[in-house]
Amino acid sequence: MRTRASRRLALATLLAALAAVPAGAFPGSVRWGYANCVTCHHNIGGGGVLTPYGRQLSRELLSTWGREKEAEFAWGATGTPSWLSLGGDLSYMATSEHPFRLVQADLEAAARYGRLLALASIGREADDADPMGDGWVSRRHYLQADLTRSISLRAGRFLPVYGVWNGDASVATRAGLGWQQDSYNVEADWVTGRWSAAVAAIVADAEGSEIQHGFTANAGVFFANQKKLWLSYLSRRETGLDRQALGLSAVIGIGSHAYLLTQGDYQTLRSDGGPTRRDLYGNACLARETVKGLYVLLIGEVARQGLDEPGRLSHSEGVGLRWFPRPHFELQVRWRRQDRQAVSPAEMDGFTAFVHFYP
Repeated sequence: MRTRASRRLALATLLAALAAVPAGAFPGSVRWGYANCVTCHHNIGGGGVLTPYGRQLSRELLSTWGREKEAEFAWGATGTPSWLSLGGDLSYMATSEHPFRLVQADLEAAARYGRLLALASIGREADDADPMGDGWVSRRHYLQADLTRSISLRAGRFLPVYGVWNGDASVATRAGLGWQQDSYNVEADWVTGRWSAAVAAIVADAEGSEIQHGFTANAGVFFANQKKLWLSYLSRRETGLDRQALGLSAVIGIGSHAYLLTQGDYQTLRSDGGPTRRDLYGNACLARETVKGLYVLLIGEVARQGLDEPGRLSHSEGVGLRWFPRPHFELQVRWRRQDRQAVSPAEMDGFTAFVHFYP
């Protein structure tokens, strides 16, 4: 039986993972023909402050109900100049054993001047004991230059593009690869209607991170009007550890009302003075829109750590609902059963509820 201290440690780990990157990503829009995150978000990697077009689509395609201008920042009550986009994320979650806890409380702004973009967020640190958070943090801030209509260069604090981001850092293909840690990076991106590619140099760690340096590479192709496939590579030096990973991910539209999101990764870990460990991770989410804005989810993931050692494939599976009732709001409930060897935080075993609001 776990002690209270170990439970608190597990919850803190979970909150750190979920708060690593702002929520709000919806890769299922691939089935509507939107191949890239930058269609709706200023952040090329997805999530965070929305573009004006992204706000419009959140009402027209994503939400069950919505009135004209309802999706605008602060419901259109405060006008903003065309060069400025404002947003943010307020998220709480609950599990089978714990009441609602703060995951994220951020405000975010994106300012554009010609081909230059400045983006920054400010918010509260997630804390398992204080529902209002503890301390302040800027999870994401960077400068970006659009060299052409397709090529851009950005530098600052953000998660490099790797695989497909759906707003959940607790899944095996994110937690197993250590993507809950922040870093400072320089990244070059190439985005067209069909193709996308990104190369990033990890140059420094953020506070509390064990990342030292490394690089990532990602390439994707959009095909058949509602499908996208990515190939990703990671090489990263961490405290006492070298990590390399190769991943294949996809979002596959199934008609106009369903999509499949899946990713698999092969990873090697080499400890200083120790042996090399080889791991496999995989996850999948099948989503079916029953009525506009309401999705039924089937969720599964597998993990095998230490392929050269005796052991077995760990797994978890579950069901859930994801609902966008109106612009600015998202609700999720999930039930998942996982074995003891699962990579996802133990607190994800059982019932979880998630409430997300963006102004």
